[in-house]
Amino acid sequence: MATGATHSYFGHDEFAQYAPGMKTVEDARHLRDRILLAFEMAELATDPQERAEWLTFVVIGAGPTGVELVGQVAELAHTVLPQDYRSVNTTEARILLLEGAGAVLGPFDPKLQRYTQRRLEQMGVEIRLHTLAVDMDDESVTAEGPDGEEVIRARTRIWAAGVQASPLAAQLAGQVGVETDRAGRIPVNPDCTLAGHPEVFAIGDMVSLNNLPGVAQPAMQEGRYVGKVIKTRLAGDQQIEPFRYFDKGSMATIGHRSAVADAFGFRFTGFVGYVIWAFIHVAYLIGWGNRLGTLYTWARALWFSHNRGHRIITFEQAHEQALDHPRPPSGGGPATPDRPRAESSHLDTATHTDRSQPVGPGRRKPGR
Repeated sequence: MATGATHSYFGHDEFAQYAPGMKTVEDARHLRDRILLAFEMAELATDPQERAEWLTFVVIGAGPTGVELVGQVAELAHTVLPQDYRSVNTTEARILLLEGAGAVLGPFDPKLQRYTQRRLEQMGVEIRLHTLAVDMDDESVTAEGPDGEEVIRARTRIWAAGVQASPLAAQLAGQVGVETDRAGRIPVNPDCTLAGHPEVFAIGDMVSLNNLPGVAQPAMQEGRYVGKVIKTRLAGDQQIEPFRYFDKGSMATIGHRSAVADAFGFRFTGFVGYVIWAFIHVAYLIGWGNRLGTLYTWARALWFSHNRGHRIITFEQAHEQALDHPRPPSGGGPATPDRPRAESSHLDTATHTDRSQPVGPGRRKPGR
C-alpha cells in the first residue's frame, strides 16, 4: 500500500528550496522556524531596504492552507511579537496573499469567502485576487495581476496554491502503464487498487479518485476502507463495495477566535466557527489526556495570557545567518563575523548548546 507526500516551495534567502509539505510535526516546526527567523534577521538588519524585505511575507494560494498561514503570520507580526524586539517594529510587516482566482477559499460558500476576506484585511493582510506568481528567486516574487507584472521584494515566500504528488505516483504509473494527472497523481480503481494489480493499494493525495481533494479526510477514510477490503479478502469474500467518500464539511481558521465552517448544510463564521473547528480537531486527538491538555493550552493562550509561548528557533542554519549578519558592536569589544557579540542575537543561545531557549525574552524592550 502506498500513500504519498506532497511538496511545496518556501524560501528564506539562501535557504530557498523545495521542501516536504507539512506532513509531520518536524515539517511544521521547520516552517515556523523560518518565519520566526525572518523577524530575527529584520532585527539584525541595518539597511532599511533589507529590513523591509525580511518583514515582507508572501503566501501564494488562498485556499484553507494559505488563509490559515497568512492569518498566523499576521497575528505574529501585529499581536504576538511587537514587544519582543528593540529596533524593529514588527507591526510594519507587509503580508500579502496572492490568489489566481477571484475569491479566497474558492470551494467555500460566497458568504464565507466574503467574511474571510474582510477579516484578513482587518488583520492587515494585502489580498491580491486574479494574481498569479509567475517567477520567484531567493529575494523576490514576480506576480502577474490585472495591472500587469510586479516584482515583490520578499525574503519569505510560502507556496500554498496546490501540491505535487510524491514521485512514487509517477513511478507506479510507469509500471502499470497509466498516465498521471496534472498534479502527478495516479488514477486508481474504485476499490483504491492500481489498474491490473489488485494486490497494490494507493491512497491519499498521490491518487486521483472521484475528483476528491488531497486533504486529510479522504486519506483517512480511504485508509479505513482499504483496511476493511484487506480483511474481507482474507475472509474469502471478493464482493467488495467501491469506496464512497462521506463529506463532513470544510472549515478553516482565520485568526484569533475566528474561523469559518461549512458542515451539514450549515455555515458558521467568527467565534462560533472557531469553536466548531476546535471541537472537531480535539475530537480527533487520541486519548482524553491529550484532549484535555490541548484545551487547557488553548484556553491559557487565547483567553488568559493572550499570547503564544512557543517561539523557538531550532535549526542550525539560523546560527549561520546570525554570523553573516552581525550587529554593530555596542560596547565591550568588537564584533566580527567569526565571533559576534553574544548579546547581539538570541540565535546564539537558540541554536548552540541549549536549543530550548525561547526566541524573544532576551530582546525585550526596556521595562518589559
